[in-house]
Amino acid sequence: MVSWREDKTMDYSCFDEEYYSENTDKNPEPHAIDFPGKPDILVVEDEIRILKMVSMFLSQQGFRCDEAASLGEAYKAFSIKRYAVIFLDINLPDGSGLKALRKALEISPNTLVIIMTGTQDLSTAVFALREGAYDYITKPFSFSLLMDRLNSAVGKWRTMVFHNHYLSYLERLVEKKTESLTTSQNDIEQSHDNIVLALGTAGEMYNPETENHRVRVSVNSAFLCRRFGAEGVKLRDLKWGAYLHDIGAIGIPARILSKPGPVTANEYSVIKKHSLLGYSLLKNIDFLSGASEVVLNHHEKYDGTGYPCGLEGKKIPLFARIFSVIDAFDAMVNDCLYRKAIPVKKVIRKIKRNSGTHFDPEIVKEFLQIPDLEKTLSPVS
Repeated sequence: MVSWREDKTMDYSCFDEEYYSENTDKNPEPHAIDFPGKPDILVVEDEIRILKMVSMFLSQQGFRCDEAASLGEAYKAFSIKRYAVIFLDINLPDGSGLKALRKALEISPNTLVIIMTGTQDLSTAVFALREGAYDYITKPFSFSLLMDRLNSAVGKWRTMVFHNHYLSYLERLVEKKTESLTTSQNDIEQSHDNIVLALGTAGEMYNPETENHRVRVSVNSAFLCRRFGAEGVKLRDLKWGAYLHDIGAIGIPARILSKPGPVTANEYSVIKKHSLLGYSLLKNIDFLSGASEVVLNHHEKYDGTGYPCGLEGKKIPLFARIFSVIDAFDAMVNDCLYRKAIPVKKVIRKIKRNSGTHFDPEIVKEFLQIPDLEKTLSPVS
């Protein structure tokens, strides 16, 4: 059996309890963002054999797992501990699992409840989803299917927890800074830069090689943007947005992000969610609200066939249209997981060919006027 430390799809090695406990003091210094530890899981199932098998399996994978065989035991568990994930049987001896679902979400709205039901109860499972359940699984099920559902739930839980920790980090940072009335604007800007760097580091946990890509597209997007007269705060927003453009990948399962070669249609539909995930993470952070527009729109296409909103032409923010050209150029002239770098001359032909469809023709025209592209722009390798 593969342990949770050996399974690449469940890599929590950087979230050890020791690390977590050392970085969650009651009054921590605002110099680090607390990462989530391993989630607590509750299994509610009246068939003792299934209850014990699921609980034992999850424990072997490194999770803290509690058991409940009835509605009453589930209520008692809710009153003692807040669970990140609950596997919940619909049919319990002393009442419907839907009652437990409502009670769990009333106590902890962020709890992710995965309904366990027989195939004959699928309509009930669908109703449970409408009531706030995260997902469902039909019995009998394999351990691989169980882990697939859990992987998805834990990924979402980790994103939520990281987001909450990040907001707490910002609050601590603001409190620390407001203690000194002599803090200069340069110090504040430096703090913001440090936060952006910390977010970028968190977003690359599945693929550290993206660091070079993020730096290049940030620098090169700013270079092209200056040719359109941008400066000051607007230029900063573009640089930060370009640097954090794929921050939403923190909510995409690692097994998809690290897959060598092309992804399936279903996997691609999951990947496409990263723009909205990244936007939701940044939009309410005051100094990153401008950057969040780049994150949201960086996969829109000039002809309206992009995502997530299908914007067309000038309805796509200028900075996103600029970034789109730079990002495509950088992605093609550098090696990636599933192909080798493409020669610069061939890349330029591709960009010209997609002017007016994928790219804004005005942006492409200005981009192509940059002399000696591969030498003028920040190094491409």
